[in-house]
Amino acid sequence: MSTGNGAQAVTAEDMGDNALRAGVWRLLAALLAAAPDAQRLELLRGLEVPMDAAAEDDGMGGAWAALLEVARVAEPEALRREYQDVFIGVGGGEITPYASYYGSGQLMDRALIDLRRDLAMLGISRHDDTSEPEDHAAAVCEAMALAIEDAEVDMAWQREFYERHIASWMGDLMKDLKAAGSARFYRGVAVFGQAFITLEGRYLDRAGAEGEWN
Repeated sequence: MSTGNGAQAVTAEDMGDNALRAGVWRLLAALLAAAPDAQRLELLRGLEVPMDAAAEDDGMGGAWAALLEVARVAEPEALRREYQDVFIGVGGGEITPYASYYGSGQLMDRALIDLRRDLAMLGISRHDDTSEPEDHAAAVCEAMALAIEDAEVDMAWQREFYERHIASWMGDLMKDLKAAGSARFYRGVAVFGQAFITLEGRYLDRAGAEGEWN
């Protein structure tokens, strides 16, 4: 079942479907960009974990179940407060969701410069009304979705983008998010994100080993 933005309860067997991959990246982007509102929560609650996903040993069945469990008990106002505490705070939240920070401990650093270079190659630029830099976790997930959807971006380039801008730090972000004291709903998001990021890496590795680079 779709979440309304293209994402489904993807399994390992689905990973060759670019629309599904992009949809899950876009779902993760939306959850990291802002606390879900009542409509998005309702869409999440409508998802069902396929029986084959529950039987998989790749972790995605449990990850979907964790996400759906927290979505089913969440309330929009509580989620807004949780997002504020986890990501924003007063003078800073518990989590700093930027590639630069995870690369060097500083914001607006080398990781952002490298990402901007690769985004320019993809023809992606930041919207004028966006205040966040491009290396925010949500923006990176959205960029990965756009790369997957672009017919001119081959698997080799997707793999390079994933290695440089996702595998290098986002798994650590998910570990920190899972451990954040204020996280309730976002602990489930972290379990989901960590499992999917790992599965995406395995898929890209396998595609490379099988020569599926075009």
